[in-house]
Amino acid sequence: MTAKEYNRCVDQCADDVMRFAVRCGCRREDCEDAVQEALASLWKHRESVDVAKGKSYLLSAAYRRLMSHFRHDAVVHEYAEKMVTQVTQMPDESFDLNDAIERSMQTLPEVQRAILQLRDVEGYSYAEIGETLSLSDKQVQVYLFRARVAMRKQLKTMGYGNDR
Repeated sequence: MTAKEYNRCVDQCADDVMRFAVRCGCRREDCEDAVQEALASLWKHRESVDVAKGKSYLLSAAYRRLMSHFRHDAVVHEYAEKMVTQVTQMPDESFDLNDAIERSMQTLPEVQRAILQLRDVEGYSYAEIGETLSLSDKQVQVYLFRARVAMRKQLKTMGYGNDR
């Protein structure tokens, strides 16, 4: 990949990578960091990356950075839960379905959340998702199915069943 091809790839893909990162559920600053690190990694490895695979490389690099961030946050969160008495709260009646969907997406495992985001929100094909996340098409389908089932179950417990 030449510098010109790199610049074209960045122009065409940076917004998609950022949108993907934001929809994965991180703070905007963390998403910006992940995208910048993905772009820097692409530049560093530009000689070995095929131009046609530039977008996939960027999505994968950003995904890996975000997963590292999620794991770190999980450890911090687990420690905080041990230090503070957990108080169970009933969901507020005033929050809407979009908030419920966002909350239930946060309960999904990292891979399922990313696949659900890429397929249902971004509209990527199973093959593109598999290439991005280094999974087979069948694995993508299974994880997507499990994510949707978990989302339905979670939304039902929040009071958003089939009757709404």
